[in-house]
This record gives sequence, structure tokens and C-alpha cells, in this order.
Amino acid sequence: MQQERWKLFLKALWGAVIVLLVISLLAGVIGGSEFWNTMFAGSFFVIIQLAVLTLLFIIVVRLKEWIEGQVAGMADRKDTVVGADLQMLRQSLERIETKMDRIEKVLSEIPE
Repeated sequence: MQQERWKLFLKALWGAVIVLLVISLLAGVIGGSEFWNTMFAGSFFVIIQLAVLTLLFIIVVRLKEWIEGQVAGMADRKDTVVGADLQMLRQSLERIETKMDRIEKVLSEIPE
């Protein structure tokens, strides 16, 4: 959902720029060659800025996704380590319980 939202945003932004370019070209045709040069220069400036903005936006989103993946991977590794430690503790507790059972059995055989 998050990824689709930023893609939709970029498509809408580029669509709006294309519509403005078409309008400026039509205004340039109607206004004459002097007005045409001004509109073309302004449109070129807007397109360059939008291209830089789009690249920065894509880089930031990809970096965010990479960081989230790294954090998820570290959390999975931490869960695995905690699970292994818990398993070792359970095995140690079982060994202690068996030793306690043997000690109780030996003590119960000794008369008072």
C-alpha cells in the first residue's frame, strides 16, 4: 500500500506537469515567438526540478525500504538467538531435575 501511494503521487505529479506543458505550448503558439521562448525556458526549468525531485524521492523510498528490511532481519536473528538460549536453559533445567530426582531417590532409600 505504501509503495503504491508514492508511485501514484509521482504519476499524478508528472501528469500535472505534462498538462501544464501542453497548456504552455498552446499559449506559446498563440502568444508568438517571444512568449514561446519564455514558456519553453520555464517549462524546461520545471522539468529539470521535477526530475531531480523524482530521483531524490525514489532514493529516499528505496533507502527506507532497505532500512526496514535490515531491521526486520536483525529482529529475526534476535528471535532465533533468544529461542536457542531458551532451549539451552530448558535442557539445563531438565538435567538438573533428573539429578534432583536421583538425589531424592538415594535419600529416600537411606533409613532415618
